[in-house]
Amino acid sequence: MSAEAIVADIGGTNARFGLVNHSGDIDHISVLQCADFLGIDEAFRHFASEVGQPTNRLAIAVACPVQHDLVKLTNNDWSFSKKALVDSLNLSELLVVNDFTAQSLAAVSINQDSFETLQSGSADPLGPIFVIGPGTGLGVGGLVVDAQGEWTPLSTEGGHVTMAAQTEDEWRLLTMLRNEYSHVSAERLISGPGLMLIYRSLCALEGIAPIINSPQAMIDLHGDDSIVRRTLDLFAGFFGIVASDGCLTLGATGGCCIAGGVIPKLGDHFRREIFLERFRSKGRFKDYLINIPIKILLDSEAGLYGLKRALVTNSLDRYVVRA
Repeated sequence: MSAEAIVADIGGTNARFGLVNHSGDIDHISVLQCADFLGIDEAFRHFASEVGQPTNRLAIAVACPVQHDLVKLTNNDWSFSKKALVDSLNLSELLVVNDFTAQSLAAVSINQDSFETLQSGSADPLGPIFVIGPGTGLGVGGLVVDAQGEWTPLSTEGGHVTMAAQTEDEWRLLTMLRNEYSHVSAERLISGPGLMLIYRSLCALEGIAPIINSPQAMIDLHGDDSIVRRTLDLFAGFFGIVASDGCLTLGATGGCCIAGGVIPKLGDHFRREIFLERFRSKGRFKDYLINIPIKILLDSEAGLYGLKRALVTNSLDRYVVRA
């Protein structure tokens, strides 16, 4: 018996696949390393052969703009033509959405046990929801309720807004980075690679040789290294600034969902109190921001459940490429 669809959440590092069966459940979830495959078609064939249940429907979430036929991932060297992919994989239907379209839909699709509440707030059940998440890059999306009462995802490239500074430490860091980069975006700092960039930059500013080369090593040294502590403080502060800017821009009275792989991996080393302080530090709008519920999405497979919902979301049907 063939499956209803294969769903694939493609990031900069991992490609997560799952099989949506006729009951609407997702089976055979598999995490592949993008570096092990030349592209999405090769990874799809590998997964389809492993599960032994061919299907002619595929939904993909990718970390890049998706409005054109040619899709080039931002933090991955994969690229593909939607029309060519339909032909080469003998698909009847292909849906390609931004990865944070899938993450946004996941925010209203998965069990509440999959979240950690960071700020309770007071949600408007029909209010817009802002979704943001650092991973290999920084994804930004959202949800609004349409006239038919359906949650409609918003596709954005909000991770590439210009990063701002408010403290002396932040000004010193950004001044240094602006000599190196033509544009210092939020993603440049609020991401896994961004953590390491903050650390290396602080070392350079203090004239200290870096002694770590990964976020995990940073976590291991957290209690013993002042530069690492400052790095994590700056990361949380920058993140709070960008998250509150996004909530104000969207009018996210329905809540703020923190997704992506970095925050769950940081665990207790994510400086929640600094994030919240900077999130709320908007002068006259402090009370507005205190009322926005903030939750951390802990399920690494959430994007697959968002894709399952995307397959039946009316506003996304126009993006389906059919044979």
